[in-house]
Amino acid sequence: MSEYPVRKPSVVPYVASWSGELAVFENELVVQLARGGPRLGYRNERPSDRSGRDEVLWGRMDKLPGAGRPQYDCMHPARQYIAMYSMKCQICGQSASRNEDGWLFLDWRKPYDPPTWPERSLTAMPPLCETCARVSVAECPHLRNTEIAVLRARTPRLWGFSGTPYTLTADGWKGHEQDALLPCGDRRLRGLLASCLYRELRNVTVVGGGLAG
Repeated sequence: MSEYPVRKPSVVPYVASWSGELAVFENELVVQLARGGPRLGYRNERPSDRSGRDEVLWGRMDKLPGAGRPQYDCMHPARQYIAMYSMKCQICGQSASRNEDGWLFLDWRKPYDPPTWPERSLTAMPPLCETCARVSVAECPHLRNTEIAVLRARTPRLWGFSGTPYTLTADGWKGHEQDALLPCGDRRLRGLLASCLYRELRNVTVVGGGLAG
């Protein structure tokens, strides 16, 4: 799909965050004594703050799309979750493309990908509709000079989460500088402030690829 010329982005992706959308302060985090032991929580927690059977705590951020400047390199935690969980297009927020070969994704090699890439690749980038996939390849600055695969995945199974890991100390929760990538069922999810939902792409058919731009 390298025939599309590079140009300035004409749309702001649905999953992108905006500079006016601020994250919750760390002092809002508390220790909760729950079934199975202590876990990370919010002072004024709502049921919607957790997701999945692991009841992972989700990072809070203001929901003010259009406020300030778009931050193309930072996804909004809630919108990323909605798009990935519900298989919505990451650009327009509508239904992603699906045919007999599966759901439409863009993917590129990452350090943690298996030798079988793109089969069994882990991705935090939600699927796309066909129109927005073309726009992404043509305009996304983060895809320029990157070898990408345009693919269909019949089985994009929910795999896990990434976010800021916290360790419980005598003085409360201590955050780590590096993000963690943890699978569903991992006990360390009890101390994770999640920002992205991941899927593992299985039964993959590559339908295009090359160097964008």
